[in-house]
Amino acid sequence: MNRWLVVYSSVTGNTKKVAEAFCEAVNGTLVRVEDAKEPEGFDAVAVGYWLWRGGPDPKTAAYLSRLSGVNVALFETHAADNRSEHSVTAFARAAACLGKDCRVLNVFECQGQVPEAVREKRAKLEAEKPADPHAKSQGWKNSIGHPDEADLMAAREFALRTDKKLSYFLKKDNA
Repeated sequence: MNRWLVVYSSVTGNTKKVAEAFCEAVNGTLVRVEDAKEPEGFDAVAVGYWLWRGGPDPKTAAYLSRLSGVNVALFETHAADNRSEHSVTAFARAAACLGKDCRVLNVFECQGQVPEAVREKRAKLEAEKPADPHAKSQGWKNSIGHPDEADLMAAREFALRTDKKLSYFLKKDNA
């Protein structure tokens, strides 16, 4: 198995759960983004974040910009519907934060449970301004209970697929 540094940012615990599942699958080293250093001695870094204004949260964006010449896997938690334009675009925004010569190996997304106060705010917005884009999104309604065990199993499978892909690139790079 390859050497993975798993870096995450989490406010509500959603992204931390996914990071732990990834880390468990590849026997990686888990670190909060606030404590993350350059991934020296690692073959790759998996970076997990929560969405903030359609991209990675500010701490994660800053960390991504410090990476250079690294194999990277990105994973995100969000309140949007999976595979929505919002969540897909967020991966592009995260990749755009990366420093020079990074290789994005794979990406993974997962709904995270939206806190009760935010759900109440969205319900009020939906009632008062139904045309607002945040009111139109139904992901916040479907977020309760996520990430669930199926989400975490999918995160572990993502980690194993990504580790296999990394092995291919490391072999190719060293040939």
